[in-house]
Amino acid sequence: MRLKHLLDKSLRHAAAGALVLAVAGSAAAAAQTPEHVKFNLSWLPQGSTVGVIVAQDNGLYAKAGLDVEIVRGYGGIRTTNEIDQGLWEFGYGNPIGVVLNRAKDGHTLMIGAVNDKWPGGLCYVEGKHSIKTPADLQGLTVGGGQYSPVQVMLGPWLEGNGVDPKAVKLIQLDPAVVDASLIEGRIDLAECWPGSNYELLEKRAKEANVKLGLLEYSKFKLDIYGSGIVTSETVVKQKPDMVRRFVTATYAGYEWSFKHPEEATAVMLKVYPVLDHDVTLEQIKNTDTLMQGADTAKHGLGWMSEQRMKNTLDFVVKAYDVKVPIKVDDLYTNEFLKK
Repeated sequence: MRLKHLLDKSLRHAAAGALVLAVAGSAAAAAQTPEHVKFNLSWLPQGSTVGVIVAQDNGLYAKAGLDVEIVRGYGGIRTTNEIDQGLWEFGYGNPIGVVLNRAKDGHTLMIGAVNDKWPGGLCYVEGKHSIKTPADLQGLTVGGGQYSPVQVMLGPWLEGNGVDPKAVKLIQLDPAVVDASLIEGRIDLAECWPGSNYELLEKRAKEANVKLGLLEYSKFKLDIYGSGIVTSETVVKQKPDMVRRFVTATYAGYEWSFKHPEEATAVMLKVYPVLDHDVTLEQIKNTDTLMQGADTAKHGLGWMSEQRMKNTLDFVVKAYDVKVPIKVDDLYTNEFLKK
């Protein structure tokens, strides 16, 4: 319970000398110079991170006394490690990155979920294949990026569903050619991620006059969390009030975006004109679906349950053969999501 003790101690100290600011801010916050923090997107701008971009553009961060610098990333695991190194205060990371970072004596944690369920899946061309369950993958070829989680997670997921991993051929491809390889029929299935590349792949499929099918991991014995907001114990310990303000503003950005998807898409395209309108809009809508979980109605967006986080830890430990004991309580906290 080291993390809980750390949080309790930090928050008690912070309460003695600081007023917790809501998204609306306060006169005191407005009078102060905004606090500069950096957020790493983990990849390029896309609908899955709309809450951060909208919170910045709509002034939610500014009202919370924050000046947020948003930077592109190069993968969730790298982003998480860079947060641990102090390069960024926050980032769009996933529990895989947090577990692996902890296994190497790191000190990162999730402070809110974005994907209440694992968003990954396998896309295929309907008509060429009829795939309803993991058993239907036998004898087929799956393509994914060299460093994608699919290279590690597919085997344990198949085993969990009673399918011999050796019955499915998994190959490594340059991420830039995965989508084209599927559409052109060089592979039977490709890794795809709603809220991210799935919408791009869907657009390519329509242009090629084919229909895309999706087999979702989460529907077949994979009850784990996906990406969310990651920070470090150092940031939590030193600036708990700032963390709360950032989290509150960020989820307000997501809530606004889901209520106004067209307007949120316009914000994304204003900030990043190279984005495709239709693709971005669908990414935002799918992210909304991914964020709505069993605990959302009661606790709000981002809330994480201990049992499901344990499920997540157990699966990641098995898939990545983690040997170092890791405590569930050290991986996450809901403290900054409390109203």
